[in-house]
Amino acid sequence: MKKGSKTLHKVEYSVSVKGLPTPSGTIAFSALKKIVEALAEGSERVLRLALEGASMKKGPLPTWLSNSTDFVLTGIRKGSTTLEFSAPTLGSVAGEQIRQQDLWNIVPQPDETALSVLSRSVSDAERENLDSSLYDSGVLDTLLGFKRILDDDNVKISLTSKERKQDAFRLDKEAFVKIENLKITTPEPQSVLVTGFFNMIEHSRRRFQLTLETGTTVQGKIDEGSIAVEQMRELWGKKVTIKGILYFAASKKPRFLEAQVINPRQRGDEVVSTINLPLQTTEVDSKIRRVSDQSVVSEIWGKWPGEENIEDLLTALKEQNAKG
Repeated sequence: MKKGSKTLHKVEYSVSVKGLPTPSGTIAFSALKKIVEALAEGSERVLRLALEGASMKKGPLPTWLSNSTDFVLTGIRKGSTTLEFSAPTLGSVAGEQIRQQDLWNIVPQPDETALSVLSRSVSDAERENLDSSLYDSGVLDTLLGFKRILDDDNVKISLTSKERKQDAFRLDKEAFVKIENLKITTPEPQSVLVTGFFNMIEHSRRRFQLTLETGTTVQGKIDEGSIAVEQMRELWGKKVTIKGILYFAASKKPRFLEAQVINPRQRGDEVVSTINLPLQTTEVDSKIRRVSDQSVVSEIWGKWPGEENIEDLLTALKEQNAKG
């Protein structure tokens, strides 16, 4: 089959749903719609996480991502209620994205599908791998969506493929308990202002690695709407101060930093580096208040970069800290 001018290769899958109130081999339209949406959304989020560092972003879906989760239902059969459908290989619909090399993450292979990545994500969640890069709070929330859709402890969902036996998972009461615990454990993304050493860049993917004052390294990506790609080269090998959104692993370790503003580190920025990460939002606010007056920090969040120099803002923050 072809999509546009490219040959579209597909992999056949089966999703078995046991415990539905309807007879075997049948399914209510409402349940079918929600299950299909959850599969597509879960695959979309985990694939975006693997290739872009975060599972959810504002704005319309990129074409390659919507094509990757454009699954086709081919049949329903008995033996429980089994949905048969096909998914395009990533080499067919997202070839450019997966061909790009990644210094820090394992990029999906051309013969894999979005469901291949989702299967690995569910496996990591079930094994309670707290440092996994294959799920975040957005992915976990989608997986829990299956439980909310079915709302019955006796319902079990499993995915299999004869062509790709490694693409398989099972979601049941025990799995949902583990996923719920991970969801509670994983901190929500937070707005941060951090300093560190800009020691690695990957120009093609707009990614970088930042070494914090504590020695912890964090992968990051620039917000292309706010930062020019060439600025990464100018700052490579230098100490910088970054304002952005920090994402966490279930282990509470910093996992990914989406940079909205990057400036060369200046005198006074060491005050920012005293904020220990990761913290819950209330803890971040409390920590900031211990080092300075909240109104000064609000100036930094809301106005930097603006007319004020970051050095002046942080000097004011230090002076407020000395007074406190």
